Amino acid sequence: MTVLLTPFKYIARLIAEGIMAVGEIAWLLIQIIKRVPLVRKNPELTIRQMVNIGVSSIPLLFITSLFTGAVAAVQSEYQFRGLIPDKFIGTAVAKMVLIELGPILTALVLAGRVGSALAAEIGSMREKEELAAYEVLNLDPLRYLAMPRFLTFLIMVPCLTIMSSFLAIIGGWIVCLVGLDITTYTYFTGVQYLFENMDLFSGLIKSVVFGIIIFSLGYYHGLNAGAGAKGVGQATMKTVVSACVSLLVFDLFIALLMFS
Repeated sequence: MTVLLTPFKYIARLIAEGIMAVGEIAWLLIQIIKRVPLVRKNPELTIRQMVNIGVSSIPLLFITSLFTGAVAAVQSEYQFRGLIPDKFIGTAVAKMVLIELGPILTALVLAGRVGSALAAEIGSMREKEELAAYEVLNLDPLRYLAMPRFLTFLIMVPCLTIMSSFLAIIGGWIVCLVGLDITTYTYFTGVQYLFENMDLFSGLIKSVVFGIIIFSLGYYHGLNAGAGAKGVGQATMKTVVSACVSLLVFDLFIALLMFS
């Protein structure tokens, strides 16, 4: 009987830990949001994080976005070959990129690159007792560390998503022009065809939510990192895994709310 109950106890413990983590993250976000008006006193902290987190991510997103759009165009042409006019290739690419591929792939890339780096940075500061030093110096870590990064994710993830979506559409156009014998006029006529404002707004709304998720999990796991390099490494792993799963789950919920 004890052996049979062990898996249920393990699952129950995971559920309880998950509920506690959600509560702690919610409390953390509330405390950070309360400090957002203080950004006017130290705007340079946020600007520095925008450069470190946002601008430095552009080269990676440039490559991934171009190839994402290229693959979307190739697959669309393969699926629609002989069934519909070529202009609908541009329509399919634009719809896929603006609604789904642009926001989710950008968020997944940033979760792996920036979210893990945030967890490692905060975890290392906790290990070296730098967070305790802030409190000793009567400095609020949530104001000087968390809040600038929160605003950076809130602003830069949508900006990077717009850039990524644009580059993906350009990548689809290049493949159509070079490899699929589809003219520029035909492709971009399809991009404009059936376009709706909701296609763009849905991607932006998703990107805002995704930015909050990546920051929250990265900062939370960094604060709760274990001792030593092993603890920091585990925190970064937990950040990437939990962020990727959470992004996909919230992507589904947002899609159901906006398009069902």
